[in-house]
Amino acid sequence: MAARILVIEDTPANIQTISAILKQEGYQVSIATNGRQGLEALERIRPDLILLDIMMPEMDGFETCRRIKATEGWRDIPVIFLTAKTDTADIVRGFELGAVDYVAKPFNAHELLARVKTHLTVDELRRSLARAHELVRRAFGRYVSEEVATSILESPEGLELGGEEREVTILMSDLRGFTALAARLTPHQVIEFLNLYLEAMVEVISHYQGTIDEIIGDAILVIFGAPVASGDHAAKAVACGLAMQLAMTDVNRRLAEKGVAELEMGIGINTGSVIVGNIGSVRRTKYAAVGSNVNLAGRIESFTTGGQLLISETTRDAIKAPLRIDAQFQVEPKGATRSLQLFEIGGIGEPFGLALPARTEALRPLAQPLAISFTVLEEKFLGRTVHAGRLAAVSASDAGIASEQALAPLSNLKIDVEAVAQANPSGEIYAKVIGAAASGQTRIRFTSVSPDLKAWMLKTAAAP
Repeated sequence: MAARILVIEDTPANIQTISAILKQEGYQVSIATNGRQGLEALERIRPDLILLDIMMPEMDGFETCRRIKATEGWRDIPVIFLTAKTDTADIVRGFELGAVDYVAKPFNAHELLARVKTHLTVDELRRSLARAHELVRRAFGRYVSEEVATSILESPEGLELGGEEREVTILMSDLRGFTALAARLTPHQVIEFLNLYLEAMVEVISHYQGTIDEIIGDAILVIFGAPVASGDHAAKAVACGLAMQLAMTDVNRRLAEKGVAELEMGIGINTGSVIVGNIGSVRRTKYAAVGSNVNLAGRIESFTTGGQLLISETTRDAIKAPLRIDAQFQVEPKGATRSLQLFEIGGIGEPFGLALPARTEALRPLAQPLAISFTVLEEKFLGRTVHAGRLAAVSASDAGIASEQALAPLSNLKIDVEAVAQANPSGEIYAKVIGAAASGQTRIRFTSVSPDLKAWMLKTAAAP
């Protein structure tokens, strides 16, 4: 399509001459005879270039140019002054107002066309570069956070390898029961449901200015306080974790619409010094946080149950906003040199104002306790010793078991249930020990239960 040029000029002879020169080259020409008419024309059309006379009644070219450049939608339109005023001071003033060039009167047709063509070409290159930059940003932004993309695109140093020590807060989240769910689905369904979950979580993380370091399957590692420094990175991380847990309600609603069982997520948060920066090689680089405090966030997350948010003592001490602490635990993380105090967070006060619903469910006794065998998981692996016990009471998310084996709080269990004719189906349960229950039982929280077995237990417990 031919370029559209707006000519703002009050002398009829000049208008006729300019129009003839431009139309001969195939340009579309619009005319305004003073500055006010020119601004009114801009409301109707967006020209590719403006030829603007300086000496005009009512509003001169300088004021017209100032108003054009002050308007967001017009300021990128190139303006060439048409002028008989060739004093250096007038020319400088025009450039200071945002004009890109000037053409002296009387006009030379070849000079006028050359300047018009040059600035139309430059402007097209500018717009092409802007489109390419936006395309790169959008594509790049799908793999790194907006903050990292900006840092890399806006400075040559952004891609240099290396890092710096900085205090940040690390958030680690992981789904409970996703592995068991994935085993019952097709690969296409797994990706569909995983993307549904990640879409919701990434939106929340972005809102609280977190930088996603890694997405590993259903696990997410997030940095707060880098690359963009933040004085309240610990509070933002905790608020983000609470918001992520609250967002699971909508995620599960959408999963239920697709006929998929509900999922739960555990979140661990730790604050401390790490090395942040670009790691890798000249061929493959990523922005990351490295250090023992990153690993510790993962350890903390491993102690969580579904729907739970646990934070370290360093994170708690770094937060000025009031916290609702629902419980606290003393744990011995593998590889750590000392015990660790963890805090279960149920809410954070202003300026965030977020709270999780209280998690209190009464256990209902089974009509006949289930005989079970179980092992204590060591990391992600099954323990070697099989213990016997009974599962005596259940709720939608918890159960009470009895066994001669003492079970440490927050330890992970794999429980096997054999089928009994005319009674319960077989199945397996993955769960975490959360404390004592009534009648000498140990309370566990489910992370994954075979659907048929769970349905049978709830139905049996509900029976009169």
